[in-house]
Amino acid sequence: MQMDHFVIGLDIGSHYIKASALSTTDETFMVSALVESQGMDKNEIVDVKALGSAVKKVIQKLEGKISRNITSVFLCVQPEHLKFHETSGHAELFGDAVTQRELDIAMDSAQKVSIGGEDEIVDMVISKYYVDETIYGNPLGVRGSNFDFTGQLATAPKTYVEKLYDALALAKIKIAGTGLSTVGAGSILLSRGDWQKGAVIVDSGAHTTRAVYVRNHKIVDVSSVQLGGKNITRDLAIVLKISLLEAEELKKSYARGTLAKEDNDYQMIEDIIKARIEEIMSFVEKFVMKHQETGEVKKVVVHGGGLCGFNSINKMYKSALNLSTNFITSDIIRDDSVLTIQSSGLAYHLLSAIHCKGAIDEMIRLEEQQLEEVSTSTSDEDFFKKYQMKFGEENVDVKNMNSDDEDEYLDDYEDSSIFQRIRDWFVSLKNKIIK
Repeated sequence: MQMDHFVIGLDIGSHYIKASALSTTDETFMVSALVESQGMDKNEIVDVKALGSAVKKVIQKLEGKISRNITSVFLCVQPEHLKFHETSGHAELFGDAVTQRELDIAMDSAQKVSIGGEDEIVDMVISKYYVDETIYGNPLGVRGSNFDFTGQLATAPKTYVEKLYDALALAKIKIAGTGLSTVGAGSILLSRGDWQKGAVIVDSGAHTTRAVYVRNHKIVDVSSVQLGGKNITRDLAIVLKISLLEAEELKKSYARGTLAKEDNDYQMIEDIIKARIEEIMSFVEKFVMKHQETGEVKKVVVHGGGLCGFNSINKMYKSALNLSTNFITSDIIRDDSVLTIQSSGLAYHLLSAIHCKGAIDEMIRLEEQQLEEVSTSTSDEDFFKKYQMKFGEENVDVKNMNSDDEDEYLDDYEDSSIFQRIRDWFVSLKNKIIK
């Protein structure tokens, strides 16, 4: 019987740490876990030991849900830490077809770019594949003389990356690879046409709101502002003269739509929240308009609990932009079991992207090798005892999002279809979520 493997995506935020597990044999099966962050201050690592402890907790929660020990993860890197470098890869075919070997050779050649001694490569974004100068969406199996691709290398400061590795080492977790949180989110929120024609992805978190402009399958621009859901909490605490804890609970009640409109302070609470939402979105609007002047933006997609935790966000904010603005409910601020956009998106991207197959194959090979080395005297009883209170829970069955034809370079299906599928996905998830 073939053993099922899981790709684990880990997203470390300033307020929450989120982990998602996606099956390598059934891409409709995904579960996630979430815990409060420790050792983080406004997206900077200030206590490696505390961060390692929090990572260990979220991994243990996820282990209980998939009934499997987790030894390695793929880690999201946030865009504000990154620099982007244009690159290209090449491999000779000599009349043969493109295989994983040629793809790996080309990827190795693409990393031979001078990036400076203080930075480290954390990901590669591939824009276009070519065989003998003809563009292919999926070049594998295509015969020719030369295989090439164009793209970007993403780099981050070594000091930051080393802290991440140290924190996960304390949690006894290996980093199998790193990837852009934006690419993860974009893999499930944007179509191929969006990546080509131009779109802005907005991640609204607890302390930070990030905006990323993508076009021609590249990361064109990144910007962030230190504003998020926690600013709304502080606003409520100051104006209403209540504690931050009380303000947070008040915000959650309003976000869920459970705050009684008969409440004496209801109108004031709504005005306070709307004012901060408008400020956050004004940052997004300026970022979008900047790129409308120099390029092309067809769509804005907003995700993250800072804004999308509000059930009525579409009614609370009226866009000044003359283009589609979509709010995707993802990190529900009151639920620690909701599948998250970035950690799950990274796992999904790794399984669906052609150039990531080598990394997944290596992960599976190492896992199977470790299993062979495990002593036969050790049974599964220890693991079952460790998570005995977790078993018997219903797992989440998530609708498969991948409907793109891999043989086409550009998929121009209608915008409404992808968002309908995202809505169906989240409805299915919330109906079946593990409590």
